[in-house]
Amino acid sequence: MTHAWLVVGPPGSGRSNAARAFSAALQCPDGGCGACKACRTALAGSHPDVLEIDAASNNSVEDVRDLREKVGLVAMRGGKKIYILDEAHMMSRAAFNALLKTLEEPPGHVIFILATTEPEKIIPTILSRCQHYRFRRLTPEEIAGKLEELFRIDAVRRHAELIQEL
Repeated sequence: MTHAWLVVGPPGSGRSNAARAFSAALQCPDGGCGACKACRTALAGSHPDVLEIDAASNNSVEDVRDLREKVGLVAMRGGKKIYILDEAHMMSRAAFNALLKTLEEPPGHVIFILATTEPEKIIPTILSRCQHYRFRRLTPEEIAGKLEELFRIDAVRRHAELIQEL
């Protein structure tokens, strides 16, 4: 499994929500059911092993050194420890360089998710160590199409359940 993800997209495209959803799926014993305590707390931003850090405010070398010290601690609930660095492009070059060693050789229980609107501001050595996910805003037509698809899938699933009950 990749230990560092980069989630890129314009404002309002769902980067931070996707990072929380990824975290919920990684913490969930069922792979992201959305209903268990691990999912609910990760999605709400209150899971003790999912740490969301505003990189715009915590962008110095000292902040990264503090983070590096915490990375070695095991997860409280025994799973993965996930660090979401929101607005990652706001980190200083020195802070990125301080983070580099941890991204190169992270502890096995740690995953980093860097969310940004401006990936070009992230140094290439960090970018090369991340799996990239690019988001974009959907058009109203695309949203309507996705909703129709979901409702069809849900209707088929309900129909299949009714048939099984018979």
